[in-house]
Amino acid sequence: MKELISPAQSETLVLALSILASVIGAIVGYRVLDVRGIALGLVGVLVYASWQLHKYVTRFDPQTGYFGLDKVNVLLLEVVAVVILGATLGVLWSKITRTKIKETEQNATDLL
Repeated sequence: MKELISPAQSETLVLALSILASVIGAIVGYRVLDVRGIALGLVGVLVYASWQLHKYVTRFDPQTGYFGLDKVNVLLLEVVAVVILGATLGVLWSKITRTKIKETEQNATDLL
């Protein structure tokens, strides 16, 4: 039975999507938040790093018999990693956009 997608194909696909997400994130971030928004381009890097972590913890090693997909601690590690990453990105994004909102409000009051 042949796989629908090989590990090499999935690696190439994730790498391509990560690069695309970095470029689009940087462009959109720059348009919305000027220079500070370029940090949004780091999303692609984080996606690729998360993919590498997932591949490592769910790997199969025939020498040791390690198989990460059947372990609860692997699931918990991935859940905790996603929660921490999401919370960190949320806090950073709110600080970046809050600064932009304060600048906009200051410019609006300067016009009055």
